[in-house]
Amino acid sequence: MGRTMRVIEYTINDKKGLYEFEVEKIFKEEAEAKKYSEENNVPLELESKELVIYEEEDSETTKEISPLKKKIQVIFVDWRVGRLIMFFMITAAVTYGLNGTWQEILYAGAFGVTLSFSGFFLDYILDMEVDKKSGKLSNPIAKGTLNLILAAVLVFTILFADIILTIFTNDWILFPILAVFLIIIFLGIGFFNNPLLRAISLGALQGLYVIIGAQVAHNLNLAAGLMTLYMFFAMTGGRAAGDTRDLPHDMKVDTMTLPKKYGPRGASIFMLVNQFIAYGIGIGTYFTGEFKIGFLICMIITVVIGSIMSIIFVIKPTPKVANIVNMLSFGILGMLFIVGLITGRMTPLV
Repeated sequence: MGRTMRVIEYTINDKKGLYEFEVEKIFKEEAEAKKYSEENNVPLELESKELVIYEEEDSETTKEISPLKKKIQVIFVDWRVGRLIMFFMITAAVTYGLNGTWQEILYAGAFGVTLSFSGFFLDYILDMEVDKKSGKLSNPIAKGTLNLILAAVLVFTILFADIILTIFTNDWILFPILAVFLIIIFLGIGFFNNPLLRAISLGALQGLYVIIGAQVAHNLNLAAGLMTLYMFFAMTGGRAAGDTRDLPHDMKVDTMTLPKKYGPRGASIFMLVNQFIAYGIGIGTYFTGEFKIGFLICMIITVVIGSIMSIIFVIKPTPKVANIVNMLSFGILGMLFIVGLITGRMTPLV
């Protein structure tokens, strides 16, 4: 027995066809719909007897994905390889910048990879049912390409490896490791189902990686504390871009996000404010005397590029722009932070 679908005729990419749609909101008055459209930056189309609010389908979704592209997607999206590399570099760079040895730098990088890997897959497990409902395709368990039992084995095996690593580095690292897992679990069970708490939790997670890098170097000083705050505010604000990117999926579930509660523009302003706080702290870190001028130069470049991206996002807070801002933030701004730590190191490497 088939299922009944709501469909409407549209021309997308010069191709006319019937497309399935879901009713998100019904308006009695045209003026009310226009006001909603302006406040939430949602395009609308007026027809003779009906009002349809929509976001145009990305042309990529209408094209057949090649086998090679599918493999690359599995590697970089499902298995988060790009993020794992970034966490390796950030954690190792913190240890390097705080005058760690080669051995300590490698240990810090190992913590960055293993802890983020186990955290990502624990998140996949806890969000499995929600992601199935929302149709989110970045969760391999939800879409059936990764076995649940295998994912659980990976999480606990790698967590055990993290615990073993603390024996060779610093026993105090057990505390930030525990904090990372508690935050992920609280997110998964809905304890942080509040837009501000969700944003703060992401900032806290990233800040904990800075603390781990400083602890590996046995140099948890004022500069390390300011870098932790820098990462906290930068990523707390960055949650707005990630949530706006995922808004079409999140509208189908009960998860309360910044753009769902405050609208996409409100979320983008939240990001802008947090980014400016982060930039002030980042520049202030240089004046602790822990780093050379290279760190300050990278921070100034970060302020310029980051401010431009955040302002563009405020002007046009759509999922597509949010996705670009999110990727560039991790790529360009994350790399500038790493380069700043490397060029800012005070002592020769031993």
